Amino acid sequence: MIVRETPSSFYYINQHDHARVAGVLIEHWQPAYFEGAALRPEVELAIQQHDRGWIPLDAAPSWNEQTQAPYSFLDFPAEPKVRHYQQGITEVEDMSPYAGLLCSLHYTSFPDLAKTEVGQHFLAAEEQRQQRLQQALGLSTNAQQHILDFHVQLLKFADRLSLYFCLNEPGADKAHEHPWYRDGIPFSDFFPFTHHQLVQAHWLSSNQVRVQPFPFDEPFSIKLRYKELPKEHLAAVGLADCFQQAPTQVLEVHIAGQAWDSEACCYRPV
Repeated sequence: MIVRETPSSFYYINQHDHARVAGVLIEHWQPAYFEGAALRPEVELAIQQHDRGWIPLDAAPSWNEQTQAPYSFLDFPAEPKVRHYQQGITEVEDMSPYAGLLCSLHYTSFPDLAKTEVGQHFLAAEEQRQQRLQQALGLSTNAQQHILDFHVQLLKFADRLSLYFCLNEPGADKAHEHPWYRDGIPFSDFFPFTHHQLVQAHWLSSNQVRVQPFPFDEPFSIKLRYKELPKEHLAAVGLADCFQQAPTQVLEVHIAGQAWDSEACCYRPV
């Protein structure tokens, strides 16, 4: 679960809904910027489904007494979180072995996992899964490994850009954005179209975001489902009832951008 707090409310977003937005982003990724195009359906599947392990956890939010807020993906207890990571990866592998491999590689890159015993067991088990899948898929050449790495980086980039819409107040200026985004989006300097610069996202209004440089085929919109949990109501009825009673709302955001014009050596609106 993704939780954004304001003075009066908690905004609650299911991880699987965030992953669906990440999938829409990659559906619009320019073909010229997509390496290993024959695997694109499996890559899109991995990105759309990469957080499916959170589905049962998100259905019943729980309260963190220490922070006095609903647990989020950032502070959720390690043991059940890691167990559901593994279950989600297995479910994706059942859909597509290559997509399962991408999700496994994505999750095992999380730096905090090695700090706990349960995380260390997870890393060891996933390393075995990765070796098994790479052997079964015949991913043995340097060229195949490069494409695999590109697809993992694409998953990470889509994940982080989708989280931009979840973690930031719509319309926020740079100074008030979540700290992850004030200097640009990590992983983006991996892509040639960035010219080794981080991709920048910026709210132009409460329902429009500019992305620069722009890796997509055209301007488009995303729809993000969320629930608002007013603190006053939450205190009166408790988290479970407040969550059940809150209607699902939809934030629609138009994504425009600026792309690099190599002839003019400047960015131009898309």
